[in-house]
Amino acid sequence: MREFDWCYRLYVDRKLYLGLLNLQAEKSLTKSKAGLLSIVEGLHSLGYLSDGDYEVYRAKYSVSLEETANAPTEADIIRQERAHNKNRQLNRHFEEVLAQWSQLKDSAKQYHIKEAEKHKNLKTARLLLDLANNPTLETLEDQTAVR
Repeated sequence: MREFDWCYRLYVDRKLYLGLLNLQAEKSLTKSKAGLLSIVEGLHSLGYLSDGDYEVYRAKYSVSLEETANAPTEADIIRQERAHNKNRQLNRHFEEVLAQWSQLKDSAKQYHIKEAEKHKNLKTARLLLDLANNPTLETLEDQTAVR
């Protein structure tokens, strides 16, 4: 198979072109998707495309421009996963700091307070800041640990 065997350039007459434009406008499709959807519909109706393949291609080429524009890209999904993983690691870190809070030196506490201030969106960071700003919580924590 040569490099561009998959490329299929079609020249259509005026009536077919207007039909494709109407399909494109009615379904809010790109020019390529309107053409491919019409080919898929035709091949299926002629019996050259199985029902299963028809459903796959019809779903693929029926996606409107609005849906395409609103759909997250692969890069967006990867960014979201990375942010989620980072937040999970930070939550674990702040949980460990909270568990060891009473044994930490003041300099270490100050470091972790600064880190928690950078990540106020995390629940464990807010808990750490509450603990740092309210020393009575620390004594209550120590008392409950003794019981």
